[in-house]
Amino acid sequence: LPSKPKIFHGRESEVENIMKVLSQESRRIAILGGGGMGKTSLSRAVLHHPDTSARFEDRFFVSAESASTSIELAALIGLHVGLNPGTDLTQPVVQYLSYKPSCLLVLDNLETVWEPIQSR
Repeated sequence: LPSKPKIFHGRESEVENIMKVLSQESRRIAILGGGGMGKTSLSRAVLHHPDTSARFEDRFFVSAESASTSIELAALIGLHVGLNPGTDLTQPVVQYLSYKPSCLLVLDNLETVWEPIQSR
């Protein structure tokens, strides 16, 4: 995991809101905003929150900045969760995460992976 943000003030309510969502059954959260707004710092603060480490056995932070396709994103996730490199890790990543009942996966800079509609 990346380190906890060294300077992080005034975002406690946002952290608490995310923690509330993470305690619910459906736990998909998008943190949206312009560049430099602190989305990465917010997600890192949540990853290091005491309730997060108590609730989630495994926590992963994956920067998707270098991925330009879903296959490259799956390879990055696979690397972080410890899967053996392969040509297309999409299915192995999905299977791995399906069998992890207590896992938090943060995908940072996910907007870089969006593929044109024609290739979906």
